[in-house]
Amino acid sequence: MCADLLVPESAPRVADAFRPEECCVIYRGDCLNLLRAIPSGSVQLVVTSPPYNIGKKYERRTKLDRYLQQQSEVIRECARVVRPDGHICWQVGNYAEREAIRAFWPVTRGSACRTRTRTLS
Repeated sequence: MCADLLVPESAPRVADAFRPEECCVIYRGDCLNLLRAIPSGSVQLVVTSPPYNIGKKYERRTKLDRYLQQQSEVIRECARVVRPDGHICWQVGNYAEREAIRAFWPVTRGSACRTRTRTLS
């Protein structure tokens, strides 16, 4: 268990790959590779911040339909691995195209997630 997370003087180990005995994993890479390795219903909290796909210098922009399809895959996998009492924090930016803000609600359609502003639970 991760009870030592509640004790201020003990610092939990931060792992770079999923293992059931780890309390905290920070993974750098394709999140789908990580998510597919995690058993269903085994994670208490997922925090993810995908590229905004709005043309930032550090990202490669893709067509909106493809971007939403990619994000739908990620949210489906996040919803699969999260326990029934768990949460997903999915940090995304607004997407503006031809002066109209495009909503992200289609990404969560078909998942067990309920959208709460930008937080899914």
